[in-house]
Amino acid sequence: MQALDERENVLLGVSVAVIEGLLLQPTLYWKNARAQGLPLTLSPRILYRGIGASLTNEAGQMSIQFGVTGLLKALIQDGSGGTDVSSQWLSIGAAAGGGMVAAVFATPVELVMIQQQRFGGGVAATPLRVMRRFGPGSAGLFRGLGPAVSRDAVYVGGMLGVTPMVQEQLERKHGQSSEVASLIASAVGGVAGGMLSHPFDTIKTCMQGDIERKMYGGFASTVRALVAEGGYSRLMHGAMWRTINITATVYIANECCNRLPQFITRLSRGDGRDRT
Repeated sequence: MQALDERENVLLGVSVAVIEGLLLQPTLYWKNARAQGLPLTLSPRILYRGIGASLTNEAGQMSIQFGVTGLLKALIQDGSGGTDVSSQWLSIGAAAGGGMVAAVFATPVELVMIQQQRFGGGVAATPLRVMRRFGPGSAGLFRGLGPAVSRDAVYVGGMLGVTPMVQEQLERKHGQSSEVASLIASAVGGVAGGMLSHPFDTIKTCMQGDIERKMYGGFASTVRALVAEGGYSRLMHGAMWRTINITATVYIANECCNRLPQFITRLSRGDGRDRT
């Protein structure tokens, strides 16, 4: 990512988003359904309901995540005089920062998608309905922003920080092939990012599914309500589907980061030469 400029990292993020969004939409639906206690389904018509908002969300999120993370990593690389270990931790911090910025974009788009999945409605009609009834702020389109920021800091830190660090260690110190190292690193980054960030995702999903606040209020009251429903394990409902989704996303993202930059630079710069 450091070898690409900000525009090229945005293009890389959009490419990853389209691929993983189309392939993994069913796991996203099952995760949201499980978190809200809704029945699961195999119907493509329902599974891909809200796919327009979902792809918009994924493309927007990943373009921001990749763009901001790539920029921060490049700044760290240029200005860091620390050890390899300190640089690796700074890279994880850069990825977490990219996730936090992207959460501001993701929150209203995910709210629209979740409202569509629950109640139907069009991509344009749903946000208009929400804004008319609840406004554009924290009670309406930006409901769930706090847990979304916390979730994406952990998730993107795993995807764009931990995963490349683990792959590099496996290749350099343990002599693993790039293919095996990528698979193992994606599993490590995906499971760690998925499990650690999942309680925040459950809180956000329940808040956004219940925009009328019939069961769930703010961040703290939603936590209390969920724990009262089923103990602390209630915060992990849907974790299996989300971890599958994230691990597959991390693998796709990591492979795209390994394989696509040469094509993106060739397309962008016309000569295929690396940045100097």
